[in-house]
Amino acid sequence: MFKTNWIVVGFMVLGFVLRTVWLAKYPAGFTPDEAAFGYNAYSILQTGKDEWGTPWWQLFSSNMRSFGDYKLPLYTFLAIPSIKLFGLNEFATRLPNAIIGTLAIGAIYLLTKRLSAAVILTLSPWAISMSRGAFEANLATLFLPLGIYLFLRNKYWLSAIIFALSFYSYHSARLVTPIIILILVLYKKVNKEVLLPSLLLGILLIPGLFSMVSRGSARTADVSIISPTGGWSAVADRRFEAIVVGLPDSVSRLFSNKPIYVVSAFVKNYLSYWSPQFWFTSGAGEATYGMITGRGTFYYVEIIFLAGFLILFIRNPNKEYLFILLLAAISFVPSALSKGPGYAANRAVIALPFLIMMLSIGSKLILKKKSLIILTSIFYLLSSVYFIEDYLYHAPKNSARSMNYGWTDLMPRLMPIASRFEDVRFSRSLSEPHIFLAFYTKADPKVYQQYSSGWLEFEKKGLKFLDQYDGYYLEKFRFGDLKYGEQVTKPTLYIGRPDEFPDDTGYYIKTFYPDGTPDMMVAEKQP
Repeated sequence: MFKTNWIVVGFMVLGFVLRTVWLAKYPAGFTPDEAAFGYNAYSILQTGKDEWGTPWWQLFSSNMRSFGDYKLPLYTFLAIPSIKLFGLNEFATRLPNAIIGTLAIGAIYLLTKRLSAAVILTLSPWAISMSRGAFEANLATLFLPLGIYLFLRNKYWLSAIIFALSFYSYHSARLVTPIIILILVLYKKVNKEVLLPSLLLGILLIPGLFSMVSRGSARTADVSIISPTGGWSAVADRRFEAIVVGLPDSVSRLFSNKPIYVVSAFVKNYLSYWSPQFWFTSGAGEATYGMITGRGTFYYVEIIFLAGFLILFIRNPNKEYLFILLLAAISFVPSALSKGPGYAANRAVIALPFLIMMLSIGSKLILKKKSLIILTSIFYLLSSVYFIEDYLYHAPKNSARSMNYGWTDLMPRLMPIASRFEDVRFSRSLSEPHIFLAFYTKADPKVYQQYSSGWLEFEKKGLKFLDQYDGYYLEKFRFGDLKYGEQVTKPTLYIGRPDEFPDDTGYYIKTFYPDGTPDMMVAEKQP
């Protein structure tokens, strides 16, 4: 056991290396969400308030105003120590998640007592990708298995605290965590020992429950397939098709209605997360969260582990196997209830610890001989090397646009030029440019909050996103439509996409995507 523990520590060290080397550079790009997490941590550190002036202690009950929705506050608070230590930059903003991803390796080993589980999680392309950005969905990969481990070891007080942290990490975890707790209670058949820890958990969850009522509905309406924006037009179109060919409307409504649409959409989404395509071939549907599209979330070699688990489960569907399978099944529900491009690996990542447990169990059926262990290790090594090569040299070309590539290159070059102008204008096409400006210039949070209080006009106008509100300001910087052809009264600096400028425009700066395509451009306009 002592030797095994040190091996686990060794894999945790390897996992930390895989999750931190060139952390600021990969994944290529830096999203508005990441910049917001970093700047809000910086703002709280400096003023005790977030970018909108909300006191830090209120964020647990109000959530954090984000881009079109409200984010949970935990990641921002986790980023405060690293930003205090390393300053406001990409590395410091992403570091908490890399640490969380590393600790998850230890948590999965504690829960399973299987070295194979730690190894699989260490090398997992899904886990590595989600641990290398400021992606709050990844937090649950630590808190859920750790909370379960503590509960099963009768550490109810600590378990309550960990589950509470999970509740403030990511929206999907809010749905799954209470269900997992209920399953644990039924699985272990606990007694009155859990009453006081349960009371503690309930108290800790009160602010979060309040936020679900007050602002959680906005998030639900935005992403849920149950929302009226989730495809009701498709229901109406299908009903109309049937009526055109002669089916009475009263009968058509029996086959084409909202409940049937929601159920069919849920089933389709849910089954997609159990598909070979998601696991081994296509992978994530988008590259926004550092995932490599067109690559499975698991390695091909792990097919045999999945087969091993299915064989063992069919032979002996014991309590442990059923428990793990149930946890995995529940964990895919939030992603299946969500709209989007499909294969939302970020929303589904809360299922990852339980899928790893399944693969680990399956491995014990396969890896019974030394020769098989050696052969599998070789395949793992080759798969990992191929993944790293893909991640470093190919993925940036495909993910750059999704990851808001170019700001790291642009801002250090832009600010010395911008200092010479009294009027600097960012195009709204740059996707929430104000948060990148605040992040990379380390804008004074007190000054920023003075302006952001006025920006809330966009909500009063019924807009979802701040960059839909034309002409908002931060000191001399303006954000809105880029109108390079308009007359100006003083020298003005414009930052936008190259296609927003006339072809013959001279420029100070032009940035490019990794594939050589122009990204952003900086040009001046004289009176």
